[in-house]
Amino acid sequence: MGQTGAGSGDTAKKLFSGYDSIANGMLSQSAVTGDHGDGGGRSVVKIRVCESISELAQALEIDGSLSVSYLKAVNVTAKMSFMKKLNATARSVTIVVYASHETGTWTAKNVKLLPDIELPADDEQAADFAAAYGDSYVSAATQGGEYYAVYTFHTETQTEQKELTASLKAKGVYSGVTAKLEVQTKLSDFLKRTSTNWTFDQEITGIANPKLPNEDGLIAFALAFPSEKIDSPVTTGFKVSGYEGVPRMGRRRLAKIVENREHFLGDDGVLKAYERLTGLQNQIDWLKRIYARYKFTGDTALLEFEKQVKEDVAKINKQVSAYKRDPAVDLPNLTLPSLDKGEPVLTYIAGQTPSFGGEGAGPFDFLSVDEALRNQVRLASIRLFVGDGGSGGVIGKIEIGYASDKSSWVESHGGSGTGRERFDIGEGRFPVRFVVNSGGYVDRFEMHLDDKRFTFAGGNGGGRNEWKPDPGFVVLGFTGRADRLLDQIKIVHAALRPAEYRQPLR
Repeated sequence: MGQTGAGSGDTAKKLFSGYDSIANGMLSQSAVTGDHGDGGGRSVVKIRVCESISELAQALEIDGSLSVSYLKAVNVTAKMSFMKKLNATARSVTIVVYASHETGTWTAKNVKLLPDIELPADDEQAADFAAAYGDSYVSAATQGGEYYAVYTFHTETQTEQKELTASLKAKGVYSGVTAKLEVQTKLSDFLKRTSTNWTFDQEITGIANPKLPNEDGLIAFALAFPSEKIDSPVTTGFKVSGYEGVPRMGRRRLAKIVENREHFLGDDGVLKAYERLTGLQNQIDWLKRIYARYKFTGDTALLEFEKQVKEDVAKINKQVSAYKRDPAVDLPNLTLPSLDKGEPVLTYIAGQTPSFGGEGAGPFDFLSVDEALRNQVRLASIRLFVGDGGSGGVIGKIEIGYASDKSSWVESHGGSGTGRERFDIGEGRFPVRFVVNSGGYVDRFEMHLDDKRFTFAGGNGGGRNEWKPDPGFVVLGFTGRADRLLDQIKIVHAALRPAEYRQPLR
């Protein structure tokens, strides 16, 4: 929770500081001075639903002129570092809860060059100037403290983005909604019901010993934050202006520097491409985590695509390094083939779920295959209970332990009985064979793992059925029917396939 380059109550001193928009961020030297206007702080609490990385930056109140350059800058604020860690992709949807308590603002006025600054006469001198003082200076800065909490939803296509934001709005969570306590209930309810994979991150700055709230209390915390005492103020935001706007300097003297800044930061600039490549790498990493969860190794094309993405990132890094050595260097346009391929999307086949037992009780369900895979759900444990009936009894109840990428839980189905010891499956282990005796009920249940361990319970009544998942398929969970006994069991399974690549809609 440290404040990277944010300082502690020294925001006013940052005014007029040099700023390297491309690589280094805030610099210690300045080429300008002037007067400043001191403004009071403000307090704000807001909620915003974002469908792009640029919207996310705006929701966190990162100035538009910095929303791309922070990707490579080293000396940035805590908030910029936080945004980097969210690992959002171009298709992510984020819910941002943002609160700030500003203690002061400073704005540059009557800006002028320092007396000992020599005006550049050519590109070489312009490069020396930019290397020492950056291409811009800090023209406004704000001090105080902030609280920001972000839910990042992993959607893969623009259609999924729109559907998710529509469902959020239907639940009463949308950009511009007034931050009130009842929004917490709406948000919590949505999170419980959504099948979209999501992560949660939050951070506080400006308070010496902060205590982060629980997720179910974040709206109340955000509403109360503006009244908190800011006892360790930080730089919450700043704006920069190019030196070419300073009297006597002019654009002509820094023409090559300004051209290179546009090369990196323009609408079609190199760092815009870097942002897209970062999103692609985050998407690849997400897919690889799913693959690792289920021990899937059949997508060599994704690894080749990742190699191309990294090669394209290296091309950009090479230009950034060249700029750091010589801010007036000639920078050719880059060819980045990985941006033409499209975005990799999770692909799988759901198996035909076998059914054992009768139809005499109410059903119990499992997640959809899509939801299970996206949330990296696996079987974690099984506990079998033997009930009445048959030779040696039937299965009276089954307790199934599940684990996802962020939680674990147990589901219980059936009535009662004498319980066997819980059978822990273990990370990276999966069922490969089942033997189920069944008729009107599940008489016997037997499960064998890929490491030769197995568990069983029940008698010898009913017909004997043996089932194995086809090669490449993994067992994800169970559905069935149960009441006083376990009437029926179905085995949910699926096989991952190599990712498909989809072009974003224009």
